Amino acid sequence: MTGLWSVIGLLAVGLAGLVLYTFKIMRKIGTPTHGERIDPGTRPNAALVVIDVQEDFTRSTGSNAFEPGYRDAAIAEINQALVSARTDGTEVVFIKHVFRDWLAILLVKLVAKGVGTPGRPELRIDPALERREAPVFEKSVGDAFSSAAFEDWLAEKKVGRLTLVGLDSCHCVQLTAKGALARGFQVEIREPGTLTATPQKWGPLKQELSDAGAVFC
Repeated sequence: MTGLWSVIGLLAVGLAGLVLYTFKIMRKIGTPTHGERIDPGTRPNAALVVIDVQEDFTRSTGSNAFEPGYRDAAIAEINQALVSARTDGTEVVFIKHVFRDWLAILLVKLVAKGVGTPGRPELRIDPALERREAPVFEKSVGDAFSSAAFEDWLAEKKVGRLTLVGLDSCHCVQLTAKGALARGFQVEIREPGTLTATPQKWGPLKQELSDAGAVFC
């Protein structure tokens, strides 16, 4: 029996460790990042940031699938924003989400058919978008500022003002907005060019972002 209780104890410790690790990973994915504040005086330029508009998410057939009319209207709005940005000289950048933590990958494969996990061709930017030669930066958590390459690109282009579009408004869009605001960027969210699977959560988050200095159009 001593051996049995030892095995049970080890299993309990292992389970507790797994629960704690799961909590840590989920918290990391859903927490905005913090970094050095920019000097707005040296950042006169603007950028349109298109977040996670990937076929894996926009064309999903799972429980969180977007209604086609809702999705297509948002994509049309994003394409219009792309046209406007390229006309007036605004920089354009795309952000792509790929889960990289092994536990996140496992959980997504178990509950969401593996969307957003490495190796899937559907990780590409939704083909309905006019990406052209715009750069694409990868992230594995919600806030796009978790990508050092993205942050370096903003510095190189002297960008201090961001317009955000994409998905999900209640997750990666709002987390990126918070990451940008924490660094001193001006942030605008173009609401018609965003999507969310949980619209009931958007109102309080929008108010929180507005209080922090984000503007909406």
